Amino acid sequence: MTRPKTAVKETSAYVSLVDLEPDLVNAKQPPKPKNADPDYPFTIKVNTWTLGGVEKFAQVIGRDLSSDERKFIFSASEKDDKDHSYTEKRLNPFKKTTNHKERLEAKLWANTVDYIQDGWVPYISFEVRIQNQVDFVEFCRRVKQRLSVGQSFMSYPATKAKVWKYHWVSQWTNPNPKYPMYIVSKGRGDSRLTARFFERTNIPYYIVIEPHDYDEYACVIDENKILVLPFSNHGDGPGRARNWCWDHSVANGYKRHWVFDDNIKDFSRLYRHRKLPIADGGMFCVIEEFVDRFKNVPISGLNYDFFVPDKNGRPPFIMNTRIYSALLIENSCPHRWRGRYNEDTILSLDVLKDGYCTFQFNALLQGKSPTQQLGGGNTAEFYASEGTYKKSRMLELAHPDVAKTVWRYGRWHHDVDYRPFQSNKPIYVEDYSPERNQTETDQFIMKRVRYG
Repeated sequence: MTRPKTAVKETSAYVSLVDLEPDLVNAKQPPKPKNADPDYPFTIKVNTWTLGGVEKFAQVIGRDLSSDERKFIFSASEKDDKDHSYTEKRLNPFKKTTNHKERLEAKLWANTVDYIQDGWVPYISFEVRIQNQVDFVEFCRRVKQRLSVGQSFMSYPATKAKVWKYHWVSQWTNPNPKYPMYIVSKGRGDSRLTARFFERTNIPYYIVIEPHDYDEYACVIDENKILVLPFSNHGDGPGRARNWCWDHSVANGYKRHWVFDDNIKDFSRLYRHRKLPIADGGMFCVIEEFVDRFKNVPISGLNYDFFVPDKNGRPPFIMNTRIYSALLIENSCPHRWRGRYNEDTILSLDVLKDGYCTFQFNALLQGKSPTQQLGGGNTAEFYASEGTYKKSRMLELAHPDVAKTVWRYGRWHHDVDYRPFQSNKPIYVEDYSPERNQTETDQFIMKRVRYG
């Protein structure tokens, strides 16, 4: 099969940041630090959402519970054959829901698609102290959940994935995004989760691959959708390919572009405690129009659906935090992707430190598969073998004033303080008026449609 030539050349050399600590790339994963907090004991907050749920919780952990005593130590040895129950002593246990309507993000969202996501308050929560590994394993076995050491909260019973009978579609003639959609992919011609979703929903896209992968992808994807990079197996991480997508978008005269990881299985609209899948590109159009109202939001994107429980109250978006995996980028942004690891957080912090804003949307969510659970991509190249320390350490080297490498949940993590950027405020473009006539936003009507 003849491989097409690369359409666009790189405009600049990629900055991998490995020179910040030359020994980092070849370093071994450090062990747990001696001064790290011990794994045990730790306290996990258990949220129960119904009276029936808390009564079942009392049965499975083998102790009587009361609304007057919400803290206790769990012991693997205290289970017996007795029936255990919950005693409600509160006069009014049902609390009001929380809402987001007074937040700035909710007010800025005016004149766009309808968004309602008031939060449910748990029926009751307990703080359970776990003393050691034996107790922890037994606790997991009884609640039938896979938990992490040091995990701060959980729900009981576990939230089950819902299978919805409906999806959202837009009500205008052309629901396709106006900015190009790029999927950066490597060694995943068999899975291609993001591309499969765009195919199902008829959303136009490009898949951006390295030359040696062309035959694999061309067997299953229209060749007109394939863009071939001018490099391969460079070891600098995915940021270099994302910068090339940026160059391609600029060369074709666009103001912004979308760039996606290749392991996103679906996208869903959050509305009234439901995450219904979308069936066309209408919600991407909504986000494009919304971001275009502002002149200082060069980076925006979609939150992960597993970070947004459907019971929790959330605004339509949150400002000034990191953007991962599904990004809408303004081509005039003064910063480009950089870093062998953690390039997405590095870019977000580069932008925020300049006084710009980032928008992370909850109104549209991405259903991303965990990075290291899918073969191919950077998993095979270096993430799986190098662990999590190098990613965290590179971020700390790039932004030492706000990022630290810490030991948490039994492994290395990065800890970023985004508080210094909360004063960054979005600014409308000169020709936009938030008081414009509502008829101008009639395009933002979404309809819930039954599958099939």
